[in-house]
Amino acid sequence: MQKHPALFLFQKFIHMAKPVRIIFIAGVILIIFYFLKEAVFSDTAYVAGIKKERQEKNQSFRSSNSPLVEADRPTFDSLVYYAPDIIYRVNADYEEFSQPETVQMPMNTGGTEPYLRFAKATFNLEGQQNSLILYLRVATTDSALFVPFSDKTNGTETYEGGRFLDIPKPEKGVRQITLDFNKAYNPFCVYNYNYTCPVPPPSNRLPVMVRAGEKAYQK
Repeated sequence: MQKHPALFLFQKFIHMAKPVRIIFIAGVILIIFYFLKEAVFSDTAYVAGIKKERQEKNQSFRSSNSPLVEADRPTFDSLVYYAPDIIYRVNADYEEFSQPETVQMPMNTGGTEPYLRFAKATFNLEGQQNSLILYLRVATTDSALFVPFSDKTNGTETYEGGRFLDIPKPEKGVRQITLDFNKAYNPFCVYNYNYTCPVPPPSNRLPVMVRAGEKAYQK
């Protein structure tokens, strides 16, 4: 039976294009493999860096400069953390206030201390848009931005009073920063009542569960 000319030409085209398709598919696979490899190695290096920081902090808590009360130091083993998770390292839109104002932040002892209400970070987390106010400490020469925050894990999985982040102060004109909640830490008053700690203001209460960073302290 004689083939229809159009069918014959189509089959010939498919036959001729097959090597090209194979090369194309192989190229796509190589590209995907390259990007997956880069992502995996990048994530692995990031997680290793977080774990190293935590080990160093544990070591510092065993030293003479530890915030722990002296009676707790001999039995201290390790702080408790969530496993590092890249989804909690978020990009945020950064807006520096044109006229930062000094506010009195409440402290756990009932008093207040002055902080400069410096900037705002807006980001997506757990499928929601969230925002945090970033502060500068007034009474020190520390130039890092201070981010006290609370979330829905407080009182169950994490310290009931909230946790902190420290963010390098961006250069002028920067419009995006990174908030890494894997580096969220407890205030020193969690370990020792002799410390005075800021209480996260209502504006920095996140309506989501931030399962990242340091958990509640366990003796």
